[in-house]
Amino acid sequence: MTAPFIAFGMPAAPEWIFIGILALVLFGPKKLPELARGLGKALAELQKAKEDFHREITGVPPMPEIKSPEGLQGIPKALSPLNEAPIVGSEASKDASQEALKPKI
Repeated sequence: MTAPFIAFGMPAAPEWIFIGILALVLFGPKKLPELARGLGKALAELQKAKEDFHREITGVPPMPEIKSPEGLQGIPKALSPLNEAPIVGSEASKDASQEALKPKI
C-alpha cells in the first residue's frame, strides 16, 4: 500500500536547495531577481484581495486612513475634551477630587 502524494508535505532544506539551483540554471542570475520581485508583488496583491474578500464576507468596514495631525492644529483648545480633564496623579487632579468630595452647602 502506497501513501498518497499529498502525504509528503512541504519540501525540506535539501529540496529547497535543489529547487533554487534548478531555478538559477533555468532563468539565470540576471533574470532571477526580476522574477522574485514579480512573485513578491503578486503575493502582495493576493493578500490584499484575500483581505478585501474577508471584509466583504464578514461585513467589517475597511480601516479608515489615519491623517496627519497637521489638520488638527486649527481646532480651538476649548473644544478639546482632553484639555478639560486634569492629569491623573497631578496636583490639579488631587485638587479636583478634593473639591468633588466637599459637601455642597
